[in-house]
Order: sequence, then structure tokens, then C-alpha cells
Amino acid sequence: MKKNLVLLTVITFTVFNIQVASAKIWRVNSSSNYNGTSLWGDNYGGTSNYPVFAQLTHANSSNLVSGGDTLYVEGSPVTYGNVTFTKRLVIIGPGYFLTENPKVSNDVLSANVGEVVFNTGSQGSQLLGVTIISVYGIDINVSNILIKRCKIDYSVTVTYNISDISIVQNYFTNINNNNTSAIAVSPYGFPTNFVFNNNISKRTLLLAYSTTTYTAQECNHNVFDCPAISGKPSIQLNTGSFKNNILKTPTATVNINGGSNQNISYNISASSTGQFGTANNNKVVTDMSTLFVTGTSDGKYKLKTNSPGSHNASDGTDRGVFGGTSSTDRYTLSGLAPIPVIYTFTTSGDATPANGLSVTISAKTIK
Repeated sequence: MKKNLVLLTVITFTVFNIQVASAKIWRVNSSSNYNGTSLWGDNYGGTSNYPVFAQLTHANSSNLVSGGDTLYVEGSPVTYGNVTFTKRLVIIGPGYFLTENPKVSNDVLSANVGEVVFNTGSQGSQLLGVTIISVYGIDINVSNILIKRCKIDYSVTVTYNISDISIVQNYFTNINNNNTSAIAVSPYGFPTNFVFNNNISKRTLLLAYSTTTYTAQECNHNVFDCPAISGKPSIQLNTGSFKNNILKTPTATVNINGGSNQNISYNISASSTGQFGTANNNKVVTDMSTLFVTGTSDGKYKLKTNSPGSHNASDGTDRGVFGGTSSTDRYTLSGLAPIPVIYTFTTSGDATPANGLSVTISAKTIK
């Protein structure tokens, strides 16, 4: 009864939020007994018409699931397998660092997923709030893909002859502690209208192959806490907008727009050498302890009150991932999706015919 009430509340608000009246919402839970023939996840309330899928690949291949539908990937102690999407879907997970940040979930389990591939038919898909743990990461082979508020342990690979790829508000780990770029590129070209904004990246960002440097439309409001590469830049790209970023690594160097200061403004460097300099409202902050608070894995990238980067970005907000004129553009702790989140659920005890059951829910709306 408690699970059904929580699910009903989330579904009701989500349908209103995304405003797609004809789209359906499906649950995915790795503990479901779904087998596609006789079992439909009935152990989790599924039926033949509305199954609870055990894997994302089952949902993608099901005739019941249509383009434009939403998949809720529920937290699980078991890793979800690899999936290749061939339908336009919105995939929403519960977020990450759920044991660290307050008021983020009434369940501390994240949705860990293997390799995710977007192939023909999946144009327009969105991936939010999941943790990608495969060394193969995410492969984007079609246009109009949004990767938002995910925790990504390796890289996002983008192909050529595609457009409108947005990588925003994600947390890139570097669990293998190497110099691999957060974005892996093709030798044959790069997407047009590529956006990399409000990400925490513990990886380098190298939009280059051999002697060719590729162009991103925007690279704004990121924090790069990435390795330094001896003799090579840790950040390399061409872009029409590189602003409000923070580079924490004092020994790292950058190569943006061929080493010019063009379109590079309102950034913060950890060093006065080989980074952004002080022209065009760029700043050098050699003591990063004056800039950031202490906190959780992603909370520690918030700026201190009245820090050198507070309220002085190009848009008047903070520099770094928690800045931006719209709250929907800023990094969100734990990668929570833009839906209501129930973080506590209590009851008075057992229900009775006379008194029913008293339920108290604490929730907040994520933007």
C-alpha cells in the first residue's frame, strides 16, 4: 500500500510536469519477475497490459512501449544490463549520492546501468538520473539527445553527422584515474550544436582528434577537477562561448580557440600560467579553499558565501555549476530529475476499518 501510494503520487505529478497526455509511463525494476510471456512483474504489481520490466532492453523491445513514453528506472542493488535504444524515450532514474545529500530520496538505492547506446529511432530521447558504470559509457549515434543529471564513470562517445547533443548537469567521475576525456570523439567529425554546460568533470575535456580540434556551441558553468597532462592540455576545444567555468587543477593547461582569448570570459583559474589569465573578467584564485565549501561528493563544489566567484558570473549568478539564470539550468545535488521527490514517508501503524490509515509524506519539487 505504501509503495503504491508513492508511485501514484510521483506518476500523477510527472504526467502533469512533462505535459504529454498521450505518452505512457512504465516502471523498470531489476527485481521484477518479468519474462515477457507468463510473468509480467506481478511481484511488483505488473500485469500483461502494464508490466514492470526487469531490464531497460525489455522495455525498448516491447510492443507496448511507444516512442514518447517514459521509463522510470527504480533503484536496485543489482546492476542493470546494457541497452541499445531504438525508440524516442525519456529514461528517469532516482539519482546518485543518495546516502550523502539530505532530503533527496526515501530510498538510498541508485540505478546503475551498463553501456547505453542511442541508435536510429531514438532521436529526441532523454536520459536523466542514472549512473553509468560501464567502461563503454554512453554512445550517441543520433541527433537530438539530452544527457542530464547522470553520474558517468567513464565517457560519452559522440559520432559525426549528427546535431543537437546536450550534456548538462552531470557528474563525471574518474574511477580509473587516467587522462581520458569526458567526451570521446570520432576521427571523422563532431556534432553540430553540441552543448556542455553545468557539469562537474573529474575528467579532461578534449574535443580533438589528431591535429583537428572540434567546436562546441557552448561550454559554460562547468567545474573541471581534472588531471593535468604532461606536455598537453587538459581542456581543448573551439567554442563560441566558454564562460563561468572553474578549473581547479593548478598544473593543468588549456587550449581553447587555438590558444586565443576569444570567447573566453568570466572563468576562474587555479594558476596564472597556461590557463585563462585575467583579461575579459577572468580571475585567478590560487587558494581554492577560499572558493569552495566542504561537503558531499558533489556538494563540495558549491561556492562559499561571498567567495571570489560569487555573484560575479557573466549572468550575475555564481560561477561554476550552481550558477545560471534559470534554476532548471543549474547543477542539482544527487542528479534528481525535475519531478516531485518524496524523501520521508511515515504511517501511524496498521489501517483499521474505522480509522483508516494516517500517512505523512515529506516531499519537494525539483526543477
